Amino acid sequence: MKKQITTLFILLLVHELMAQPGMPNNPTPIDGGLGLLIAAGIAYGVIHKYNRKTER
Repeated sequence: MKKQITTLFILLLVHELMAQPGMPNNPTPIDGGLGLLIAAGIAYGVIHKYNRKTER
């Protein structure tokens, strides 16, 4: 039993030591051109829906 626990512990420890590092702490913010592109897409959708509603 002791040998099995030791083997399990070693296998789990090796897995943790070989793991890749986590994500960096400073993710890229979404601003500037991408924010304007999203806003333009929303505005286009609202205008398109309004025009289709008034055609009827």
